[in-house]
Amino acid sequence: MKQRPSVLLISVDALKPDYVFEQERLGVKLPAITRCFVKGGRTAREGMKSVFPTFTYPCHQSMITGTNPAVHGIVNNGIFDPTGAHLGAWHWFANTRVKTLWEAAKECGYWSASVAFPTSVGAGGDFIAPEFWWDGSALDSRFIDAVAKPQGLIREMEEEIGTYAGGLDLSDAGDVQRGKAAMWMLKHKLARGVKEKPFFLSAYFASFDESAHQNGVYSPEAKASLEKIDAMLGDLIAEAGRITGGNLVVCVVSDHGSIDNTHNISPNILLKKAGLIGTDEAGKVISWKAFSQRAGGTAEIRLADPSDREAADTLRQVMDQLRADPESGILEVLEAEQARARGGFPEAAYVLVSKKGYELRDDVDGDYCRTRLTQKAQHGYSEEFPEMRASFMIAGTGIGTGNVENARLIDVAPTLAAIMGAVLPDAQGRDLLK
Repeated sequence: MKQRPSVLLISVDALKPDYVFEQERLGVKLPAITRCFVKGGRTAREGMKSVFPTFTYPCHQSMITGTNPAVHGIVNNGIFDPTGAHLGAWHWFANTRVKTLWEAAKECGYWSASVAFPTSVGAGGDFIAPEFWWDGSALDSRFIDAVAKPQGLIREMEEEIGTYAGGLDLSDAGDVQRGKAAMWMLKHKLARGVKEKPFFLSAYFASFDESAHQNGVYSPEAKASLEKIDAMLGDLIAEAGRITGGNLVVCVVSDHGSIDNTHNISPNILLKKAGLIGTDEAGKVISWKAFSQRAGGTAEIRLADPSDREAADTLRQVMDQLRADPESGILEVLEAEQARARGGFPEAAYVLVSKKGYELRDDVDGDYCRTRLTQKAQHGYSEEFPEMRASFMIAGTGIGTGNVENARLIDVAPTLAAIMGAVLPDAQGRDLLK
């Protein structure tokens, strides 16, 4: 009986489908993606619908569980923290509510591994090099090594590749280290056991997204970052094919698309004027009755005490003002149930969804709307926007060629689980290859 195929899942943050299918028009060359997927595999030519919000950490946990953010519980990049009590902590951790693909793969007889994948601290698996950071110093490696599986994995890896890119380095150089780490995992941990059983490995590249944030979606810098990622993809796919004897399925996806920004808008400035936020002389939040936390083109507004009727009434008045103002930059003001129905923000009182190009920020002082941008491009905008569509590509043993229609981000995990014979009992998505 032939062994089940090994599976390599690679996320390229913010890779838009037009970069895959309109390379000549955009002036970019992606030979590995073209050879392996456009010509040799199955692709979602219309892209893949992301989740709500279209933000990196919620998306990646949806990608690895097949569930929406309201189900797995990671609803934003950062932990909701108006006063900064958690010192800028993010949702680095794998969820504990539903089964992940790492756990399901291990349970069904695969080696389960991950390198630099967002939301992977504490992930169940055999070899987990998670994404985590503290201050960008050598402390990062020590912390990551302590939470890696097994402990000592990062120290062993760094003896060969140098500093592991824990998450703060989103540059091209950081991605080179992510690529080296994934290659090291293949060569030193998975190759030795692949004759015994197949492997599932997730990996991640961040620099295209960061280059777009800083320089624009279609900037020369973003294109250059993507071409470098494509070369590393080709190397990883070749090595994975070598150690598996070609019995391999490779899935390359993104979490969302992106849009160039035109404005920044800051709802907390309105909440402060309404008496719902208190600050000290330096402008630091010291008290709040309602607070808006950004997720790019979306913001979640929570009440500190949902039973505080006076605060709730005041907040509703501010929300009504935003709805009525055509210059607010707000496309939708969602009630709590509306947000939950779209799969996000189960603890929100309201969710703001901005118009295209209006990035939401957390500022509590200054102008509500300004054209001085924090980032040139952003995501987190409505999952219904065509610009937010993600990429889906798959190739390898038993896959064939052709178009994949009606793909959603929550379909990635069930599709790969079906290939491995794994079970994801909580998944809300479907097998895209059926």
